[in-house]
Amino acid sequence: MSRRSLAVLIGCGAVFGLSFVFVRAAVPYLGPVALSLGRTLIGGVLLLAVVRARGLKRGDVPARRFALLGVLSAAAPFLLLSIATTSLDAGTTAVVNASSPAFALLIEVTARRERLSRRRLAGLVTCMAGVTLATAPRGLGVSGDGVAGVAAVLLGAFVFAYGGSYAGRGFAGVPPLVVAAGQQLGAAAVLAPLLVLSPPPGPFTAGVAADVVGLGVLGSGLAYLLFYWLIDHVGPVRTAGVNLLVPAFGVLWGFLLLGEPLSPVTIAGIGVIVVGLRWVLHPLS
Repeated sequence: MSRRSLAVLIGCGAVFGLSFVFVRAAVPYLGPVALSLGRTLIGGVLLLAVVRARGLKRGDVPARRFALLGVLSAAAPFLLLSIATTSLDAGTTAVVNASSPAFALLIEVTARRERLSRRRLAGLVTCMAGVTLATAPRGLGVSGDGVAGVAAVLLGAFVFAYGGSYAGRGFAGVPPLVVAAGQQLGAAAVLAPLLVLSPPPGPFTAGVAADVVGLGVLGSGLAYLLFYWLIDHVGPVRTAGVNLLVPAFGVLWGFLLLGEPLSPVTIAGIGVIVVGLRWVLHPLS
């Protein structure tokens, strides 16, 4: 992986990690459906404006494929993670969600598009250990409905990983900016009818509006632009490594923006993640 790709990977992980701050603040007032719809609609409209300003075209890719990608890479994962937070604490959710790169590797190895080397497998195990260590001080308790919550996070991580694989295979040659815009708008189109079944509890304040805008611009605009750029340049397995960085950045953003404690154990865990991620990204070096 080049230095540019590594920088984009780190930036993508940082922005996705920041998304958790916005979600934690807004989901009690909007609920999973309205929050997911708001972020995808804002991100999609912003990206579409850039696409049109640059004169980019989607080619012969039909709209239904963007809608399917929207379900796999945005709508379903967003909803499942939001629902899981009602029964899991932040540490457990972060650890379980970090299974996405393992799912991505399993999908690609099964399809014989990637090779499972011992170094890469060791890197995945090391990263998972680092994520567990980094989030341990925040608590890994599970409530009475925790089993269902863990299942929701695992399903979301698998769907997200499959979405990355689908994007890599089904949108080859399509500009990443076009893929990101189409995916977000496709997700919004799928989520909109669900709002009737799950309206936001409210109240909708200026602070909640600011959280949704920040989530849409950064978490669904910039983050997915970087995400699909990575898929186009380094493939879905290495791109899925973003999910190994998200918990660490979530902890760091919590420390910087919310004043949450940052213990030596957490710092050590982040260091372990970096070591393991290097093995995952450079399996043959």
